[in-house]
Amino acid sequence: MHFPRSFGLLLAIVVVVLSHGHHGLDAGPRRRAQPGKLPPLVFVSRQPLPGEPAAIPGFGPHHRDRAPGGRLRVRERDGSIRDLLPAGALFDVADPAVAWDGERVAFAGTVSPDSAWRIWLVHRDGRGLMQVTRSDRVIPPAGAVFHRPEFARYDDLDPCWLPDGRIVFASTRFPQRAQQGDVLATNLFVVHADGSGMQRITSERNGAEEPSIDPLHGRIVYGRWLFNRYLPSDSEPQGITLERARAVPQDTIDIWQAVSVEPDGDGIRLAGGDPRSHARMVAYSPVVLRDSTLIAVSGVPASLSPAASDVGILAYPRAFTSPRRLTGPGTAFPGQASSPAVLPDGRLVFAGAEGADLGLFVMRADGSGLAPVLDEPGLHELDPAILAPRPVPPVIVGQCDLPAPELPLTRASELADSSYTFRFDCLNVFTTGPVNSPFPDAPPLASDLRIRFFGVIARPEADGGDSLVLVREMPVDPSGAVHVDDIRADTPLFEQLVDSQGHVVRSARGPAHVPGYNFARLGAGTRCVGCHAGHSALPVPTNNWRAKWFNASPSAVVTVSSLAAGSARALVDRRTDGPVADVGWVSGEAGGSRIRLAWNTPIEVRGLVLYSVNVVSSEVASDATPRLRVHETEIVFLHAGHQVKRLSVRRTLSPHGTRVDCEPVSVDAIEIYPTRVSGRFRNRPAAALAEIVTFARLVED
Repeated sequence: MHFPRSFGLLLAIVVVVLSHGHHGLDAGPRRRAQPGKLPPLVFVSRQPLPGEPAAIPGFGPHHRDRAPGGRLRVRERDGSIRDLLPAGALFDVADPAVAWDGERVAFAGTVSPDSAWRIWLVHRDGRGLMQVTRSDRVIPPAGAVFHRPEFARYDDLDPCWLPDGRIVFASTRFPQRAQQGDVLATNLFVVHADGSGMQRITSERNGAEEPSIDPLHGRIVYGRWLFNRYLPSDSEPQGITLERARAVPQDTIDIWQAVSVEPDGDGIRLAGGDPRSHARMVAYSPVVLRDSTLIAVSGVPASLSPAASDVGILAYPRAFTSPRRLTGPGTAFPGQASSPAVLPDGRLVFAGAEGADLGLFVMRADGSGLAPVLDEPGLHELDPAILAPRPVPPVIVGQCDLPAPELPLTRASELADSSYTFRFDCLNVFTTGPVNSPFPDAPPLASDLRIRFFGVIARPEADGGDSLVLVREMPVDPSGAVHVDDIRADTPLFEQLVDSQGHVVRSARGPAHVPGYNFARLGAGTRCVGCHAGHSALPVPTNNWRAKWFNASPSAVVTVSSLAAGSARALVDRRTDGPVADVGWVSGEAGGSRIRLAWNTPIEVRGLVLYSVNVVSSEVASDATPRLRVHETEIVFLHAGHQVKRLSVRRTLSPHGTRVDCEPVSVDAIEIYPTRVSGRFRNRPAAALAEIVTFARLVED
């Protein structure tokens, strides 16, 4: 493997000849570097995939169960390498995970090239090898839907230790075909280390893989395959089409994203990404750092199906933000990279290569400080994990202890079974994220909205592997809330908002149609706000009354008395960071300026937050130009063209927001007059604001 010249002075090259000849892995590490102090690492050395030398064994839905042959190995603190399993114990191994006390290693293994993958355990000294999961799924009778050749084999993969000592793993033992790619869908299961108490905890339609544990909260973080072949349509009576040409325009959504659940499968929500664009939410093999930064792997295509190129590691600082590429073109490590794991000192250890041969490397969490660890020519070193004690994350005591069904639903009547349900509560579909948050706007205010709940039933013989069922259609509450107490549990579902004409509701992001699938456990309840990508990550108010109040500004029609050349009218885009010409409004004159926000439905307002601009853009004024400030403001509240309230604000507005509260008043328009201002824009006196937040609720009849 070739290292950049900059590593030349760092490398201490040692030729080590190992006596192991297991499955052709007869060459020891040719290079060993000293990239600072490292704890013992357990990893796998695997052969390249026959006919696909550039593919990564175990990576993605089409290569996760391939078995080219491999060994489970340990790199000690001093850099020496040893095999953890006796020669010939297993044909291939993958995905080692170390118990929190550092004493046992769980991993996926297979006894022959054609055998199914199962979860195994071994002590850190190589003793006590035992099989945890077995071929023990209920076998459907002959002639049954799932008594088919493609379901005869199922694989258990990606083990991860829960804080309570159980193991969570991905498996295809819940028999369903993914909606595309002609592969079996994966879901997460939990099991005790002795193999008892196995149960399914997720109900993903296409895939749930590569679980890890959030170190601060103890939640399971995993990659889900976000895809839905049922597209929103205004030309079909049911609002659904399989033809993109007949669908409502939207971006293509076929990605792996990171979500998290509690260990019983309850409370699914986004774990990170940039919700403003599905392309910036890609996250396979997700790992969460202690500062909530999400580390994940991406590839092209984002679905990783049927094969992936440009595989690299991304970081989403503080979870919800634009991704930063840590490896790949333009970084210190331009080649393929996968399998990130977190070291005790905060660095990352990962598998990487400039060509097809992967070795192990370390780098800081920002991509700097790159150094090689080991590389065995002609083999892939993958899936590193720290073989040492680690702090145990919080233990979450689950409430959903009843096992999920062993087989998918095959009849529409099962989706309507009122004895196997959960409660769905969206407290307000119009709620949107805070100012400067990455969450897109909710749908605009409207009355007479309806929500549709769709489910799928398994049809393994059909294209896409399922058929669609409209489970429920019901009105959205006049306050924007949706409350349903008998939606089918432990099965894939998705939702769609439509207006009074049956047309799919649109927001600035796209149609209000879930582009994947959600689920909830039996007897659980889901509580969320919003109706857009990222809604499940927004804080949920403590009660229904608080949830009624939201920022109504993004739904307003904005007009201004004048607009300076080069300025925008971006007063309700929930942005204040950046040049005022991009994120706010600048008047064409200093005096007599007016901003008007109008709504097509009455709202009850109890306050506003007015943001002054941060700084004058260097593109339009010199540093010596006084900052644009508003020192006094008049606010007029209107209903049906008549003034119903007026407020005077006799203080300078802050770039961090100045809150103006009032007794609740019903309005359909608000006018804002900056009456005393200072500063210049392009050497002309001007008034300016960056953002307006309107705290309001819908007026209910």
